[in-house]
Amino acid sequence: MPEGEATLSDQPTDTQLELTASDSSAIQPSVECKGIRPIKDFPRELTGLSPEQIEHHYKALRNSHISLNRSRGQLLRRSREFSEARERFLATLRGYEERLVLIGQEKADAMRLAQDMHKELEAFDSKQQALDKLLQDLEEAKQETGFWAIFQINELIERMRALLRGGNRSHG
Repeated sequence: MPEGEATLSDQPTDTQLELTASDSSAIQPSVECKGIRPIKDFPRELTGLSPEQIEHHYKALRNSHISLNRSRGQLLRRSREFSEARERFLATLRGYEERLVLIGQEKADAMRLAQDMHKELEAFDSKQQALDKLLQDLEEAKQETGFWAIFQINELIERMRALLRGGNRSHG
């Protein structure tokens, strides 16, 4: 081989070996870093690396993998916790919806009851007015004397009976 081609080969030169040996001592303390490291931090090929550098990269890769698995586990746990919290939230929401439906039904029932009571009050009021009118007519009939007064009193008594039985019959 010519001398120019030897410098272009894949084999490390003496200066490269000295650099890599000195680099390995500089790199060694960073193995303690346990964070996730990008893949570009690690060499693609181990040729030209000393055993110490290979061990260093192996430990760094292992630490990165451990950290990545730990992060993955934390992510799965948080995802599970958020799913459980979401299910609890949805269950609470469904409970509130059911309560709102029940409250709406109770409100509708109360409205119907109030309307029925209003109708009963109006009916009672109209009966009360009819009874007051009958009593007034009775007082007027008492003032008169004769056969015609007795006939009017009997008719008023019949109207009172009908009114008290639930009929709303009134003659002007």
